[in-house]
Amino acid sequence: MSNREKKGRIVAGMTNALAMAVGLCSGVAMAQEAPKQTGIAQEGPSITSESNPFLENASAGFQFRTATFDRWSSGSTGEVPGYPNAQGKFKQEAAGIGGWLYGNTGELSNFLSFAGSFNFTAPLFAPDDTPYNYILKDPNQAGYGVVGEANARLRYETSVMVLGWQSVNYAWYLPDVYRFYNKLDQSMVGRRDVRAMQPITYLGATGGIKMMGDTLRVYGGYLTDMKQINDTKYRNFYQGAYQTTTWPDSAKQGDSNGMAYAGIQWKPNNDSMYQASFHNVENLLNMSYVDGDWVFRTGERRYFRVGAQWMYQSSSGDSLTTGSNGAQGYSFSTNYGGLYLEARPTDWFIPYGSAGINSNGGAIQAPYSIGPSYQVQRIGENSKAGERTWIIGTIFDFGSIGLNGLSFDINYGQRSNRKFDANAPLKGGEAIADWNEMATDLVYVYAPKGMWFSNLRARARYAKVWQNGDQWVGQTATGQNVYQSVDATQNDVRFDLGFVIPFK
Repeated sequence: MSNREKKGRIVAGMTNALAMAVGLCSGVAMAQEAPKQTGIAQEGPSITSESNPFLENASAGFQFRTATFDRWSSGSTGEVPGYPNAQGKFKQEAAGIGGWLYGNTGELSNFLSFAGSFNFTAPLFAPDDTPYNYILKDPNQAGYGVVGEANARLRYETSVMVLGWQSVNYAWYLPDVYRFYNKLDQSMVGRRDVRAMQPITYLGATGGIKMMGDTLRVYGGYLTDMKQINDTKYRNFYQGAYQTTTWPDSAKQGDSNGMAYAGIQWKPNNDSMYQASFHNVENLLNMSYVDGDWVFRTGERRYFRVGAQWMYQSSSGDSLTTGSNGAQGYSFSTNYGGLYLEARPTDWFIPYGSAGINSNGGAIQAPYSIGPSYQVQRIGENSKAGERTWIIGTIFDFGSIGLNGLSFDINYGQRSNRKFDANAPLKGGEAIADWNEMATDLVYVYAPKGMWFSNLRARARYAKVWQNGDQWVGQTATGQNVYQSVDATQNDVRFDLGFVIPFK
């Protein structure tokens, strides 16, 4: 029996009986949009010293969502005969409707409670030839339903442990700062909930504690499996993240065991915050992260914000990350540093910008969350090896002219000096085409009181990418590198809508 099988059976044994009793009695919804979830870094009743009767404090409801996704590219016109197209033509398109039913019990003896959710998506638009859009189930663009969460929560004063199938969320924010969602998950493990249809959920044991009047939070856990955002099965961390386009199920190879992680968050006051974490994903990669944010307030709702961060990643064990089809890969290590600036000189105008440098060792990866990097864009997410990145943008908040809840975000970014991993065989250190991206988001948020729904959020998005420059595509029989001149675009159009219907 493999180490992963042993660990998986230990965790599953602790949780199976609890899960059967729970069913759909409780669950988790997304940060800032729905009822509280089971993660340690969450405001509210998940970590308090209050007495919560098991039935009287129970809650349940439905998180409604509908979303469309349409991304396409005409591909590069500079294809070299006999070699693969560096940027091939593709189209990914679908629309779905659904969400999740959730429930939370109160506590037994101020100590034990349960949570669960049933997640489902039905197709609204499902062309057969446009899969891998993460709205519908691949590879057949099908609808699906799955138990997303079924767990037990053990609390003692400000300490909590969660056992079973669960959502993981360590997001924590400084107050009255507009754009903290540029670090949505604020960890290398999280929900990766970009409001498509469903978030990532995990099987494992997690815990944390709030200290010093909730100015210091410490968390950690061990996770054995994950369920991808459009999957119906819990899979090991390699198959769940790196073989999403491998079908049928029997073709998915590689055993990555699990993820052990720990982190700390310190908010000494409402104007500064510091974070650090370490994640070891066995046979895949190690991920370390440190971050600091400082806000200088000049008046009511007026401020200037500065953020700085550093990440280090390296291979772990068999390094399946750099292999293929579950085979052992090559060792790698890389690091990235970033700077972020944001201001609010008026109520309606919030300009921001970021810059980052990544080493040649490899690309920054965030397969288990959206990642805390400042360099995440709408289409381009994390830095390639050697990349030099800058992004500039602004948000227009129309609440100051009476359109409360309506905002418009526009930004432009450039990614240059991009390369393949310096340690990669054959293509090590060779060029990747530059990436230039423009993105817009029109967002409306409505949080009424006394209505049959709450926390409504609607978003319309358009983004476009221009890729230009030479890109390595292979070698000749004599060992000469072959490059393709890339001139390609990508377009991304989305719409999503969500709100909560509380039952209790």
